[in-house]
This record gives sequence, structure tokens and C-alpha cells, in this order.
Amino acid sequence: MAIDQSEVSTATINIYFLAAPEDEQQCIAVKKYLAPVIRSSKRPIEIESDFEIPPGQDVKQYKEKLYKADIVLAFISSDFINDDETYLRTQKVIERYNRNETVMLPILVRNCMWKSTPFVNLPLLPKNIQPLNNKQFWNSEDDALTAVVTDIYESIENFSYENAEEDELVDEKVSELLTETHIDRTPPENETFEVETDKEAPSVEKIQEKVEPKKVEPQPLKAKPKNINNVAMDVDWRKSYYKNVFWKRAIAFFLDNIITAIPSVLIAFLFWTIISVIVSDTQEISETETLFMILFSFFFYFVICAIFESSKHRGTFGKQIMKLEITDRNGHRVSFFKAFWRNILRFIVAYSYVLIIPFIIQIFTFIKTKKFFHDQLSYTVVGEKMKH
Repeated sequence: MAIDQSEVSTATINIYFLAAPEDEQQCIAVKKYLAPVIRSSKRPIEIESDFEIPPGQDVKQYKEKLYKADIVLAFISSDFINDDETYLRTQKVIERYNRNETVMLPILVRNCMWKSTPFVNLPLLPKNIQPLNNKQFWNSEDDALTAVVTDIYESIENFSYENAEEDELVDEKVSELLTETHIDRTPPENETFEVETDKEAPSVEKIQEKVEPKKVEPQPLKAKPKNINNVAMDVDWRKSYYKNVFWKRAIAFFLDNIITAIPSVLIAFLFWTIISVIVSDTQEISETETLFMILFSFFFYFVICAIFESSKHRGTFGKQIMKLEITDRNGHRVSFFKAFWRNILRFIVAYSYVLIIPFIIQIFTFIKTKKFFHDQLSYTVVGEKMKH
């Protein structure tokens, strides 16, 4: 019986784009740049996403294709992490990943604190770990998309190669079956065989059953690509993520107070003491001068923080130590005035928590928006430190 090997070798690779609604344009752009890869692939490739659902198609039913995809491209950003629907769907994908039923490839589209997510255990794309929207690193959008598509292409090639090896195993099994059923009718040299006539001759049906090999069913695509070892990921990961983010930023704020705020106050105090003595010719400082000195100390502190956050370092001393950086929502370096305004907000918000009520309001707001007050009001994002 002939075996149709085309059923095995032409199995379609299903790729699904999993992203937050805010990253729709990035998905469309990546799919556009993947067109040559699809045309040159050894296997047919079918790409699906939430953003190009065919007209008339049941949306809920179509989105279920995510849970049957061979490869899932996860477009990582703060919105991806914070979006509740995307989070629930990601949990199901991770369950399949842990069972080795799918491949998960995270793509860093916008910088965020991704090192506190389970995706840190996967090979992040692009391989240079630069967000696609980092215009200070990429010469153009074309360069960023070409780099990430090249990395995706390598993963698809590994996927295809792994399944090609599986096809070879199928061929070997077929050959073994054919060898086992082959009857050698040539007698050994110097030996004769006596024909037994008293036994019942086998029926034609039995001979066909013995000679004809069993049908080998096409093997399913192997979800695990070559050279990538699956590392089990926590399905309910977001709770620990927010906990890690809180402590990282809290430690950074504490370090800023130790390294920057206290020296700023001391320098300002010394400065105003000298000025007061020179101007008033007395060592006594009035209450007005004391208040002005305190305000100047904070002003000096905010200026220092703003200078560092708007510089190439993109972060205060505390953030640099914790390997964090601050950008606007488009991945650009923040301006001095935005950084200055943000630090005033950060200071007020942080110390208002001792009054309890602002802290409770922040908790309820965070549950809904997944963002801190000063990040929302200043339109900024805190992410992992990148090499620029």
C-alpha cells in the first residue's frame, strides 16, 4: 500500500499574534514583513490575530484558534501585561506551552519591566533585546521590523527542521515494516527444502494481510522547536509580577532619598547658611529663611533627578542601581521639564501614603489601571534598563 508522504510533509504551521489592543499596528507591521518568510517556508504558514478577523466570522470562535496554534507570538508591552483579557488568554497559552503543545516567542514591542514576567525564561525577540519602538537605537522602523522578522524566521526554520526529522523517522518506520514483511524465497547454498503438502495452504487474504504494511498516519507537528528547551512557567504570574515591580521601584525611591535627597538638603542648608551670614551679618536664621531653605533643598533635589532622568542614563541613581529606566509612552527619552514635573508628583504621591486615604485611593485606582498616579499624570513608563 502506497503512503502519501505529502500529508506529512505539508502540514500547516499555524502562527497566532497575541497582543494588547494598543499594539495592533505593530502586529500588522510584523505580519507585512513576514510575507517573504511565508512564501519561502518549507511548510505552509497560516497567520492569525485578533486584528484581522474575516467579516462574518464569529469573533469568539475565531479567537479560540489561539489555543490550537503551533507558534504564538506574544507582543510584550506594559499594556500586554496590564490588559486583563490578554492576561487570561496568556494563561491558557502558558498551560499549553508547559505541556509542550505550542511554541511561545515573546517580542518586546515597548519597554516595560519584562524581567519580572515569566517571559524572561524564553528567548526574547529581537535578540539584541531592544524594543521595536526604541528610535534612539534603531536607525529606522524598517531596521527594527527586519531584525525581529529575521529572528522569527530562524524559529520557523528550526520548527520546520525538527518536523523534517520527524518525517525521516516515519520513512524509517515504513521501511522497517516493508523489510519485516518481505519473504526471501532463495534457499541457502547446498540446502534443499522439502515441500510440505499435508498443511493447508494459506488463503490469499492472509498473504495480503501479512505482506501489506500497516498504514502510517501522518504525525502531528512537534511543538518544541530545535535547540530550545522548555522551562515551565507560572500560569498565575501577574500577582508576583506586580509584587516584584513594587519592591524594585520602592527600593529605587529609597536609594534616591539616601543618595540624592539627603546630600541635596545638606548642600542647600550649607549654601543658605553661608548666604544668610553674609547678607544679614548674623549667625541666626529666621523662620522665613529656614522655610525658604527647605523649599530650595527640595527644588535642588528635583532638579538633580530631572537632569539624570532626561539624560542618556534615563534614570536617577536609584533607578540605575536597580537597572530601571524611564521613558515616555513611545519609548523616547523624557524632556527635562517632564522629568521635573514627574519627580514632584512622585514625591507628593509617595509621602501622601502615610495619610492612609491617598494610599487606599491609589490601591483602587491601580486595580483598574495597573498604573501609579505619577506615571499616569506624567505619561511616562518605567522599564528595564537597556543598552543604548
